[in-house]
Amino acid sequence: MPGATLDLPLHHAWFEADTALPERRFRENRRALDGVAPPSGGAARFGLGAGEAPADAATTLDSQQRSFDDYFDVRRVEAPPVEALRAAMGVALRKSAADAKAGHHLDFKQEMTLARGLHRLADWAQAPSELPETMPALPRARPDAMRRWKDQHQLFFVIVHGMLYLLHVLEEALQKRHAPVIQAVLEDFTDLMNASGIAFRLTADFETAAYDDLIRPDMTAHDPHFSGLFYAEHKELVTSLRDLRRVPEEFEDELAALRDATNATYEAHAFVCERFVAGTAALASMDASREAPASLRGKYRQRTTTIAGLR
Repeated sequence: MPGATLDLPLHHAWFEADTALPERRFRENRRALDGVAPPSGGAARFGLGAGEAPADAATTLDSQQRSFDDYFDVRRVEAPPVEALRAAMGVALRKSAADAKAGHHLDFKQEMTLARGLHRLADWAQAPSELPETMPALPRARPDAMRRWKDQHQLFFVIVHGMLYLLHVLEEALQKRHAPVIQAVLEDFTDLMNASGIAFRLTADFETAAYDDLIRPDMTAHDPHFSGLFYAEHKELVTSLRDLRRVPEEFEDELAALRDATNATYEAHAFVCERFVAGTAALASMDASREAPASLRGKYRQRTTTIAGLR
């Protein structure tokens, strides 16, 4: 379903809604996850039909954020956040899996990392699923670069919404001093963070010439200063990470694992930048001397870990 619009709630909807813990955080098959690869059946495996598109949401996004949404075919809707996330997973996973069949270079460990994060997300979204089949790895195949760039970005949108959901649950658990839930949220949030790093690598898994000749010119035509900094969810996520500072010291092991996952995700993003833009500045940078990979490994990673208290 190339070109299908992804319907998502506004980024701040999670912190304004009454969300309940899933009746079963883990599925009966969770113990088998270590031997399972990412979903290849998309929405059909999660029992999600396309349905009717909900009405457009009254948006509070600024012009740059709306531009970012438009480029990646994302529409904001008025709907209960969990329901919207569940439906969005059906769309994004189906497109992501179809694209992955065109070929990828993820190794088995990376496939498992992505699978684990998507299973955690399915649990929290209360999406019915079965054990997925193995994602086929066809490194000699040539994926459609533009389709991969946009479809896998939509998967990233869904993963980040799952992170916002978990931070909202963490906020409630901290208020109630519910240690088991705090631990569960931290563990699952770490799985999602690790999955996001793999999603970065999958999104950029195509020939570098396609980025130079097709994707970068397309983004520039859409907006000369196009940037991931326009991504509303990312800004909300980074600022919301301050809740992690309230986590008691007894969870130091979980926080250390999350710190490592966060660092790995920034490294994955820097890897993508090095692969495509090397030592040049991002489109949105006003300083041509500022290299995108160095900024991610330095300024932006340090800012995020400082806000989260993960240094």
